[in-house]
Amino acid sequence: MAEATPTMVFVYGTLKRGFPNHSLLVASATPFVGAASTAGPASLIIGPYSVPFLLPTPASASSGRVVSGELYAPSPAALAELDALEGTHIGVYERRPITVVVDGSGEVVQAEAYFAHPSYAEALWRRCGGEEAEIGEYTVDHAGEYVPKSERLADAAGLIDAIHRFVATATDNRRRAHGLLP
Repeated sequence: MAEATPTMVFVYGTLKRGFPNHSLLVASATPFVGAASTAGPASLIIGPYSVPFLLPTPASASSGRVVSGELYAPSPAALAELDALEGTHIGVYERRPITVVVDGSGEVVQAEAYFAHPSYAEALWRRCGGEEAEIGEYTVDHAGEYVPKSERLADAAGLIDAIHRFVATATDNRRRAHGLLP
């Protein structure tokens, strides 16, 4: 029986080499395939705790950017660890198909990437500033502001709660501006 082809995963933020969560890929001996970029435009924004979020370009956007990242071939066990880190079981991210182009070779590859969950993606995009907030690459400067899970507020139930609070502050500020809140 032939071995199953591993799922390719495109990472664009804290899982890249030299970034805060890359040790998870190292610990699971996940093979690095190469630097890659999205084949088409996508929205990459920075949310609470300087966590990067990839979103499909919202319908209201006239653009998006090609997003730079890295391509890996994790084992099923490593993929489960990545899913746990990304909170797929609680609705922080969802792993979805994406087409990427491997830098240098130009090879087009079908992979998966962690996208912001659709339950909050559009609101987060708007709260962050929409198209003006989109970036093409999560850099070491962004990662320098990243707050690891172990250092986040003890009263926060997690990233998903922080996202919902962050998005809600825009709503509260609009209501306050219209005299609907004190």
